[in-house]
Amino acid sequence: MKIPDCFISCDWGTSNFRLRLVETKTLNVLVEHKTDQGVKNVYQKFLQQNQIDQTQFFKNYLENQINNLDEHHKADLVLAAGMASSNIGMKELPYGEIPFNDKGEGLHWEIVPFKDKLDIILISGVKTETGMMRGEEIQAFGLSKYLESYVSGTLILPGTHSKHINYQNGEFNSLKSFMTGEVFELLSCNSILSNSVEKCHWINKRHRAFKQGLEIGFKGELSAQLFSIRARHILDDANKKDNFYLLSGMLIGDELSYLKNIEQTIFLAASEPFYSMYKMALETILDVTQVVCFGDKVLEKALLVGQKKIIELYAK
Repeated sequence: MKIPDCFISCDWGTSNFRLRLVETKTLNVLVEHKTDQGVKNVYQKFLQQNQIDQTQFFKNYLENQINNLDEHHKADLVLAAGMASSNIGMKELPYGEIPFNDKGEGLHWEIVPFKDKLDIILISGVKTETGMMRGEEIQAFGLSKYLESYVSGTLILPGTHSKHINYQNGEFNSLKSFMTGEVFELLSCNSILSNSVEKCHWINKRHRAFKQGLEIGFKGELSAQLFSIRARHILDDANKKDNFYLLSGMLIGDELSYLKNIEQTIFLAASEPFYSMYKMALETILDVTQVVCFGDKVLEKALLVGQKKIIELYAK
């Protein structure tokens, strides 16, 4: 197969959907289209009808969104990563296995016929005995070119379910998952603490509260100190915005506490504000020379690099 001049990158998460028309050689994004129709929403709509099977229902949604792209590029290869290959997505695929390497060995994907002159490469996730991920493995695959000059380390991808992926000699060989983002959402929106925190932007004046939270998390005192956020608000009239970042610090500190005094390189790949928050946390417990950070632009490109590698493997 000839490698196409352009491909359509589909990043279909639980809550959001994004298409990007990408120039294969340069990975320049020519057109981008987003909706809030993540896999969860589309699946709920599928359940409300009984005329179309699940795979076709998702294909129909994807086709309608591709119609928003430039007419000239509607017949390109589509690469779909993320939750599209889950049991609530377009078609459930079995997980690939960890370890996987920078050559794609261990990853799993399947060609799903779509329509004339257009196929979907549906990319599955990877799993261990205690964890799994869908989408982050392609980011890690794409980031591997930045890691190849290092012998080993741990790649941290913050998110709703943060991933810590061990890297050694070109291979990702273990995985830890942390529900940091989801726990934060539950506590800040649905617990008794919800009336004591207020969402706000990450600015310098919040750093002190965040660092206080980090100290609590690093000490393993998360559970014992959570209620103190409400006490600070009720008894001391503490600022709700400060409490928001105090809670953030507690949870992130708890997530990273096992890395204290570890003697290895830690790779962080994140968008703001998580980039700044996790960087500050890591540099609190590690020597700054151990922390290698990749920001928003590198992370955004990583998914496309990984998808391009899949195309190159598919074309062989």
